This record gives sequence, C-alpha cells and structure tokens, in this order.
Amino acid sequence: MRTANLSALVFAALLLSYDGHHASIDRRQVVQSIVERVTSNLEAQAKGFLDKCTVIEETADIAELRGYYEGLRRAYKAMEPLIEHIDPSMVTQQLNGAPLPKLDVKSQYVDVLEPHGLQVIDELLGLADDTLLAKRNDLIAEADLFRTNVLAAGSLLRGMRWTDRLVLESCRTGILRLTTMGLSSFDRPATDPDLKENVALVETIVNLLLAFGDLSRQFDSNATLLSILEHLQSVKGLLATPDQQLDKVELIRRHLDPAYGLIARLQLSMGIELSTEIGPAQPVVNPTAASMFSDTTLVAAAASGLYYKSITPEVVELGRTLFFDPILSSNEQRACASCHQPESSFTDGQDRAPAFDHQGKIKRNTPSLVNAVFSRRFFYDLRAQRISDVVSHVITDEQEFHSSLVDVVGRLRQSPEYVTMFEKALKASGPQAIDATNLSLALGAYMTTLVSMNSRFDRYLRGERVSITDSERRGFNIFMGKGACASCHFPPTYAGYVPPTFLESESEIIGVPARVDTINATPDSDIGRAGGLLRENAAIYRGSFKTTSVRNVARTAPYFHNGSYENLQQVVDFYVRGGGAGIGLDVPYQTLPFDRLELSQQDRTDLISFMHALTDTSLRVQPPERLPRFGDAERDARPIGGSY
Repeated sequence: MRTANLSALVFAALLLSYDGHHASIDRRQVVQSIVERVTSNLEAQAKGFLDKCTVIEETADIAELRGYYEGLRRAYKAMEPLIEHIDPSMVTQQLNGAPLPKLDVKSQYVDVLEPHGLQVIDELLGLADDTLLAKRNDLIAEADLFRTNVLAAGSLLRGMRWTDRLVLESCRTGILRLTTMGLSSFDRPATDPDLKENVALVETIVNLLLAFGDLSRQFDSNATLLSILEHLQSVKGLLATPDQQLDKVELIRRHLDPAYGLIARLQLSMGIELSTEIGPAQPVVNPTAASMFSDTTLVAAAASGLYYKSITPEVVELGRTLFFDPILSSNEQRACASCHQPESSFTDGQDRAPAFDHQGKIKRNTPSLVNAVFSRRFFYDLRAQRISDVVSHVITDEQEFHSSLVDVVGRLRQSPEYVTMFEKALKASGPQAIDATNLSLALGAYMTTLVSMNSRFDRYLRGERVSITDSERRGFNIFMGKGACASCHFPPTYAGYVPPTFLESESEIIGVPARVDTINATPDSDIGRAGGLLRENAAIYRGSFKTTSVRNVARTAPYFHNGSYENLQQVVDFYVRGGGAGIGLDVPYQTLPFDRLELSQQDRTDLISFMHALTDTSLRVQPPERLPRFGDAERDARPIGGSY
C-alpha cells in the first residue's frame, strides 16, 4: 500500500509539473509536438541505419549494425500507436507487417507483392554473419525502402488534425497492439524477443495522456487519469523482464487490461466524442469496451458488413429458424445445424461430414461458427468475402445443400408461416418479402449472435474473481512466447483475425499431411486457398488454409482442414516438429518456421492445459420449438436441425 501511495504521489507531481509547464500551450500543440518528436526520431534512426548498412564490409561490423537496429526498433515502437491507428494498412504493407508475400488486391492479374518493412529486415539480421554479408545488397535495399516509407508515414502523421478523440483512440490502439502482438514473437520472426523495446510505445502513450491533465481536472477525472498512468508505469517496469521470465498473464490482468478500459472511461467522463458518433460507419473495435477480453470488445454487427440497424430481434429470430431448418437443402434433410451443432461449439465431431445424400464425405472439416462473424474472409480457402456469400456457397455446393437460391426462395414462399415471419422481420408485404438478399441477411444476423469470449481464462484476464492453475498460466506464457502460437492465433479471438483493427483474416501454409505420420508422411492433395478465388490461384497460396480459432479447441476435435489429427497432443507434436517441412514434406512456401520448437514434455502439457482453459460453454443456443409449417404432412414432419 505504501508503494502504491508513493507511486500516486509521484504521478500527481508529474502531472502538476506538466500542466504548469504547458499551461499556456494548447493541448493540440502539445500533441503535435509529441508527433513531431517521435516521427523525427524515427526518420533520423532510419537514415542512420541505412548509412550503417552501406558500410558493413566484414563480420566485425555486423555486431554494431545489430545494435543500431535495436535503436531503430525502439524509435519505431515510439511511433507505433499513432501510425497503427491512423493507417494500419501502411503498417502491414510497408512498415511492420508479416514477412510473407501477398497478392496485389488492386491488380486484375496474379501479381505477387513481396513483403517489406522491419520484419523483413529482422529476418535478414537473423541470418548467420557470413550469410548476411552475402545478402548485404538486399539489406541495403530494404533499409532504403523502409526509410522512404517512414518519411511517408511521418508526413501523414504531421498532416493529421489530432483531435482529442484520435489521441485517446490511438492510446487504446497502442495498448491493444502491445497486448495482442507486442508481447508475442510476431514482431521479431528471426531475432530474439526483446520486450524492452515496447517501453518506447508505452512512453508515447503516457506523454499523450499527460496532455489531458488540465481537462481531466475540469471534469473531475483526474483520479482516472492518475490510475492509468500508474498502470502504465508498472507496465514499463515489467517490460524490462526477460521474455521467458515475464508472467504475461499478470501483466495483462493487473495493468494492461485495466489501463485499456480506464482510457475509455476517461474519454467518456471528459465528454469527448466516440468513433461511433461521427458517422454511419461502425468500427469493429468497440470504443467503450472495458476489457480486451470480453463479448463486447469487438462489435459483431460492424464486423458482419451488415447495416447494423437491420439486425433486429425479429431478423435474428428468423435467422435462427432458418439455421435449424433442412428446407434449405434440396432433399430437405440437411440444415446448417446438421454440421454446425451448438452442443459441439458449432462443429460436428467428425473428420469430415457426410456429403449430400451420404455420397462420401464433404471436402473439409467443419469449422466452428463461434466468433466466426469477426472473420474478414470465410471458409478454409477464404473464397467468400461476405457473410451473404457464405449462404450462397453452402446452398449451391453439390456436396452440402445441392440446391440454388432460386429453388430455396421458391420453397420458402410455399410456407404461409415463413411468409409471415419474413413480412414481420423485413417490414415487407407478401411472398416477395422472401428473396435471396433477405435470406442471407437473416442468417448473417443470426451469426452476429454467435459471439462468446467468456471462458474462465477470459474472465481471469479481465480481473474477475476466478482462478487459473499454474499449468494454465505457464501455458499462456508459452503460447505468447517460445511456442510462437500467438504469432498466428492472435488474442483475444485466438484466430487469424489480425489486431488491432481486425480488418484482415490470415491464412497459413503449415504442410498438414494426409494423415498422422511423422516417418512416412504423405502430402494432402487439397490446394486450399489457391483453389478458392480464381485470382488467388498462385503458388504462394497453394496449401494455404484459414487460421481458425483455438477457442473451444478442447471441444472441436478432430483438427485441421482435413480432420486428420485426432487430439491436441498430436497437433502440438506436429508444430514442435516444424510442420510439414519438419516431417519431411516438400512445402516450398511454408509459413510456419521449419525449425523444431524447443518445448519440453511439461511445456506441451502446459500449452494444452491453457487451450483447455479457453473452453467456453456460456453461449446458450436453443433450437426453435418447431419449424414453420407448409400444410404438407411430409414437409411439416421434417426434423429440427436436419436428419444428418
């Protein structure tokens, strides 16, 4: 208690000193000076790093270069909260995105964009000294391009009108980015993790918040601001801990998550507008969420792409009824719930579900629909880009519903009760209320309700009075650290939905074999994403599959797109061995590192314990008591949820 009081006094003095010094300076001028300082510093560091790259001649020069690289990273981290919030696409494409090739979405051709930025530089600096010398020209080219992109980012940030809302949102974005990515190995794919570099990020947030000292006192919010600053001071101290010694669970629970929520409280208390109040577009990240690990952290309606005012209780109820109704399939025996069973976290427990009319099996394993609405692309091969596309794909797939939208609409119009439900939900009149658009809207609206981030581990991270085991705690730290799991399965969804904006869904090439075999493994013939959208039929996507969620993984066996792995022990062993390439398969574009993970048997047990702690049974879904009638005895006897 004495330490806490001293800390509060220190921050109170700091705040008073800051306000006294800047009493006559406009808050926006203060913020602009912070922007100028961090951008100018990064520009200078980028130029200095480029200069160092051009003069390395022998291995003795490389140690000094790597030291300068650490300074460059710290300078970037100081600017990160600002640029991540203002232009996240610039970050992923030019400054600090994953070092993986992508297709140019603006091109009508199959044009591959090579990755650039700090993570590409990191991979080069992670090479052996002699190899790095041989690639000196590549390093110079990357350093030169990075400097050019930094100048563009600096110009963008200097030209912004930094409103109070943008400043506080940037602070929240910075904390979310640090928690979900900065604490993992995502930023440093080849060099050793150094959490201390994130101190620069926290210092920028602190300096930005200090500019609100006078305003916070006007609105009696000074205690809230002081509490945030205390949390961030503790974060700075804990980030000095070596990666494998830091308890990231407690860092999040005690400091990062509370600070995140308190900034929203501060914004509300000072009467600063929210991003939800400035226009019709709704952000995916909830600006008032009190935690990064709750059902309210992300906004399902915004993520769905549906107009949020169209998602009414009546439309959702219509969607729920349709979800459990086999009338959508041409044989009227298969419903969405046939494969996506609520009692199994919306999976079916099979390697692959039976195909239409029991003619073999469908192509891929049934993924969970829990939190699937936050995906930006759908299906394992990412072939659908909107929820409405999902509905049409399933209905027209010969192995699934084997029907057409025209036929489904025609069948539904034959039910007077369905006509009434559509009329009531869509404020339309007559059978014409039933069409493909409204069908997709209803099912999409229902998917927005299949959201749950309420596992025991979530509740612990957001400070509730629940307990976790030592094994679960160690498992989370492994997941976020040397296990490198969080580099692809990002918290809080633990899927490939990329924070901090959640506007991108990742796919990965990990080389899953046709069956579990580490001695004579055979490749799976499924080409994945390369066979999804025609324009993505490229070698870089061959065998690439959507990164699904680890949430409820204890309830959703078997695993991977082909359902070939029966338990989590097999899955962890596959990753430890280095994926497909690690067990001898030819996987030229594998995105999973080939090298073996150094995880002991205890590490593996702890990792699985943590994944079990993500089990969430709080989402209660009840099938409809009965399905709408058609006045036809055979149709009216169709089973709720389908027969297979």
